[in-house]
Amino acid sequence: MPAPLSPNSDGTTSHSTKPASGQVAGYLPPAGERDAVSLREFHVNRAAILPHLKPGDWLTLLLGGICVALLTLKLWSGDLADKAIIRSGGKIFREVPLSRDQQIEVPGPLGTSIITIEKRKARITSDPSPRQYCVRQGWLQQSGEVAICLPNQVSVELTGSRKKYDSLNY
Repeated sequence: MPAPLSPNSDGTTSHSTKPASGQVAGYLPPAGERDAVSLREFHVNRAAILPHLKPGDWLTLLLGGICVALLTLKLWSGDLADKAIIRSGGKIFREVPLSRDQQIEVPGPLGTSIITIEKRKARITSDPSPRQYCVRQGWLQQSGEVAICLPNQVSVELTGSRKKYDSLNY
């Protein structure tokens, strides 16, 4: 049977809306206390869930984690590069295979950049740019990797059968 309706002072009737135990009607705790309450609720809920997980649940979580790790390794790693495309001033200066060790001097507006190719890897070893970002880039070896010297307008891009994934490929 529903709760009886009680008359209000203005003559209307309504159901009783009592606050829960330990609460005051209309009271909203400050933001810091709300966060602490949410954190406590999280710990209580987590503690309540863990005993209910069965061995099959743990196996599913483990296999899912392994699949995510394997897919990440497979999809985010590119193949080794076959050749380097060297650009100067936005135009292709030279395409060279990575199979032969060599040093290449590339002219730019600020001076000459030196690109070194050794053991199927490439890097810019010397550049007249002030901050040397492209020199600090280090060795490039996977398809799709690039070193760019913007002030001198020189770049090296490695190409191969499959590029390494990055946010620009998406």
